Amino acid sequence: MTRHLLVLAIGLAFASGGAQAAGKIYKCKNADGSSFYSQTFDPKLCTQGGAQLNDQGLAVKQFERPKTEEELAALKVQAAAEAEAKAKLEAQLQQDQVLLMSFSSEADLQRTHDQQMQAIDTAIATAKLQLVNQQRSLADLLASAAESERANQAVSDSLAANIATVRKTIEEENTFIARKEAEKAEAGVEFEKKLAHYREVVERSSSAKH
Repeated sequence: MTRHLLVLAIGLAFASGGAQAAGKIYKCKNADGSSFYSQTFDPKLCTQGGAQLNDQGLAVKQFERPKTEEELAALKVQAAAEAEAKAKLEAQLQQDQVLLMSFSSEADLQRTHDQQMQAIDTAIATAKLQLVNQQRSLADLLASAAESERANQAVSDSLAANIATVRKTIEEENTFIARKEAEKAEAGVEFEKKLAHYREVVERSSSAKH
């Protein structure tokens, strides 16, 4: 629409509703991209957005085109992702603060790790000692069973039950030791990560103070 038609539209608004109505002139774009003027803003017609004009024909307020359902859904997903990222960042910052409060130096961090490793080593050593004792017990029980067989006597139910129990205990001890060995290896890897992260947090905290 030309400037002449715009002035005419505003003039008609004055005539029909006075100065107050003239302040509510909207320039819109329809689905074809064509511009038109109206005294009301109808999102169904102004599908490409528009602007509110004053009585001088100058834009005083912009209106974006209505978003499609797909765009609204995408914005919702984006907002949820941003909220989740923000929550994770805040949680990480809190964890970093706790880390700095818990360990005043790398030496403190190393000391705690050494204590953890020592506890694991102690558990493994105890389990291995018990394993040796159980293996000895099994050897004695099997020897008794062998004597019964050499004497052409059936192995007693109680002896057979004891052999089964000790074998199960040996299996459990081996499983426990393997689990603790894996735990020890994992603890070593996690400590290296934690130490590297601790150094980053300390450096970041130091930079923030300066």
